[in-house]
Amino acid sequence: MPINTYQYALPQGTAVLVVPSDNQPQEVCIHNHEHASSKEIFIGGSSSVTDSNGIHAVATQTSTIVIRPGDELWAYTNESGGADLHIMTVTKRD
Repeated sequence: MPINTYQYALPQGTAVLVVPSDNQPQEVCIHNHEHASSKEIFIGGSSSVTDSNGIHAVATQTSTIVIRPGDELWAYTNESGGADLHIMTVTKRD
C-alpha cells in the first residue's frame, strides 16, 4: 500500500488537482493547515469546485475519505493570499 504526502499552497480563485486518479481505491486524509488564520478551503470531485459547491475542509481538522478507482479530488480557496492544504493518500493495492 503506497503512502504519499502532499503539501499545497492553493492560489486564490483557482481549483487545484490535489489527488490524481489511480486504478485502485485511495484512502485520503485532508488537512486544512491554516492554524492561525482559519482560511476556508473547499474540496470537490472536479475542476469546477468552488466555495459555493465544494465541501468545506475545516481549519486545523483532518478528515478522511475513500475515493474509488478513477476518481480525483480538487481543492479551492477564495482567500486573499491563498491557503495551505496537506494531503496524505494510501493506495489500496490488491
